[in-house]
Amino acid sequence: MLYALSISVVFGMILSFYLSAIVENQNNLIAQESFLYAQLMAKVTVGRRSDKVAGQLRFNKGVVSYQQQDKLILVTVTLVSGDRYQFRMLTGSP
Repeated sequence: MLYALSISVVFGMILSFYLSAIVENQNNLIAQESFLYAQLMAKVTVGRRSDKVAGQLRFNKGVVSYQQQDKLILVTVTLVSGDRYQFRMLTGSP
């Protein structure tokens, strides 16, 4: 009886560790997906800005604001999930 109880405790600990690792991995993947969406939205915004100094674009996944300062474009992406990312990108023009 004691053997069965100790085996079940060890199995429970292993299962708990495994499940916490799975949950942590899933949260990491969600964070990476959000970052990639934000990065893609920022790149599309820089390509579509039509030489304006500042502006804003709306996407299904969020809102992108940009402002040009010298040769840099400061891009702020706010996703519908509430996550906010900022990027600095070169304009590409001399």
